Amino acid sequence: MISFFDLVQKDDFRRFVEARIATHTDEAYCFPASLPKLYKYRSLSSHAIDDIINGKIMMTSIGDFNDVFDGAIHQYGSKEEIEKAAIRKWDEMETHRVAARIPAGFLKRDDIVIPYMEYFKTESRLKFRVLDFLGTYVCCFSKDNTSTLMWAHYADSNKGICIEYEFDKLPPGNLLRDSIFPVAYTEIPINLRDLLEDKQNKVYTYPIDAAVLCSALNKAKIWEYEQEWRIIFVLASSSENTQRLSINSVIHPSSIYLGYHFLKPFFYYDYKNIAEYEKCSKRIEKFIKLISHLQDYSIPVYIMTPVINSYRFKPYTIPADALLGFMFQFFDENRPEDIKYYYTLHDHLMDIIEKEQETTHA
Repeated sequence: MISFFDLVQKDDFRRFVEARIATHTDEAYCFPASLPKLYKYRSLSSHAIDDIINGKIMMTSIGDFNDVFDGAIHQYGSKEEIEKAAIRKWDEMETHRVAARIPAGFLKRDDIVIPYMEYFKTESRLKFRVLDFLGTYVCCFSKDNTSTLMWAHYADSNKGICIEYEFDKLPPGNLLRDSIFPVAYTEIPINLRDLLEDKQNKVYTYPIDAAVLCSALNKAKIWEYEQEWRIIFVLASSSENTQRLSINSVIHPSSIYLGYHFLKPFFYYDYKNIAEYEKCSKRIEKFIKLISHLQDYSIPVYIMTPVINSYRFKPYTIPADALLGFMFQFFDENRPEDIKYYYTLHDHLMDIIEKEQETTHA
């Protein structure tokens, strides 16, 4: 039995899925030969930092995504559609009865149609969430690292991080590279009913696998601002069904972008709240480990800064050693600061990056 990982590397499978998706999109759709720089928005959590340091990419079960339609396979949408499908089964049986010269009345219409209607109703519900049952895991990226919506929604209200990857540097035929696809945004879900009903493989050799990938790459047009690309893994043979799946990233991030308010988690609101203070302290310690790691691997660091008189961000570079110096100066021994000093320290940080810009362009 051929696995999903084998299929995504087969040219004919990729061409079939690409063509099926393309027929349902308003704009041109294809699996490009080269991959753009892709960006992963995350909160600046301990898990996110550990993943970067340990060279991991975290994938999520598609059933845990915030969009209930994400990864859903649509089969029958109404009682009328279910009834028509059941009647087609009755008609098939009638054709076989006539061919076999079985007397009329041997089978009663309602005895066939009604059970099939119940079957198709249940089947349609199962198909809607079948990607979750199959163990479908997805890691989401964006082509845009300056989206105000993405920084707000997926990077902890600008307190998080955006990780840049250049997967195009992976060699051709690499499984991870071959598992990255652009998302197709459509007004209505891609029609996959013929693949779901293709029991004899007349439409395509691997109809269910093709339907799974089409569905995993299809989202409603209202999400188009995300400019999303996805790593898709299907672990149909796995006995475990976990919420998260950690995989080796194979390559280091090419750059790291810090949100405009990434410092805020290092400040406490109530000095009497020991738990809050200790949590802030651990965040500082973890962040310093991250910057040290970026320094060791010469990974550039940027801070996303609002552009005055616009609604957009611009990344400003900050050397890792300058950022470490800032952290050691104001958060010595991992001690958090009172929130009332936040903007004072934040302005100091902005001064550092502005001086860096002046030096760079001098």
